[in-house]
Amino acid sequence: MQMNLPKPLLEEHGKKAVILLHAYSGSPNDVRMLCRFLEKANYTIYSPMFSGHGTMDPQDILDQKVDAWFEDTRAAIDFLKRKGYQQIAVFGLSMGGIMAIDALTKKDSSVIGGGCFCSPIFKTDTRVPENFYRYAEEVLSYANLTKEDLEERLTRIAKESKTQLQEIESFSESVSKKVSMIETPVFLAQAGQDQMIDASTVFKTAQALEQNKFTLQWYPKSGHVVTIGPERKQFEEDVLAYLESLPWNEE
Repeated sequence: MQMNLPKPLLEEHGKKAVILLHAYSGSPNDVRMLCRFLEKANYTIYSPMFSGHGTMDPQDILDQKVDAWFEDTRAAIDFLKRKGYQQIAVFGLSMGGIMAIDALTKKDSSVIGGGCFCSPIFKTDTRVPENFYRYAEEVLSYANLTKEDLEERLTRIAKESKTQLQEIESFSESVSKKVSMIETPVFLAQAGQDQMIDASTVFKTAQALEQNKFTLQWYPKSGHVVTIGPERKQFEEDVLAYLESLPWNEE
């Protein structure tokens, strides 16, 4: 069976550039609708693919180090700068949001804003391991594996994903300690029906930002992937309103 694998998205329009980072077991498809919406508003949009993602083997994700994903984020910013974009906003969904918030702590003068959507910046209960297991089960169902091979691989994946999740959590913890240093305005989105992380953790992030200008939007009917939820249209409008409020140089 031929699978259409996801690819990075780049749509060049106006001088205002936006990076959209995807989730842990996701791809740029996570943010495709938001990309389409923002490009219509004349934003240049770049959604890179995190290392190890976008393949038919979940093991490719588990073989990566979390630091590699931050390097991917930094590389995305550098890529747009090399293309001549001098002002960039960086957002991410879930784990992508952890990377986006970390980028905001680096005080790069070309990064003028950004934020996170349903991201566990502070330690919280998550259902990520179970979710990754289900994702792996689904992807591997397309591989021609014997029942024994499948079980063996899933057992290994369950163990390794727990270890990787601990690495993501400690990365996130280091980011949470630097949140108060962010100097740009920050956009926070949280779904009320988030089935992956405790939705109330967003208030800890907001609290850490209280010396800063931030926007917190709550979507009571949406699930974890708020970018495709029932309140998607409102969410998109809110992201755009936040972007329009940033200090872009219009010349």
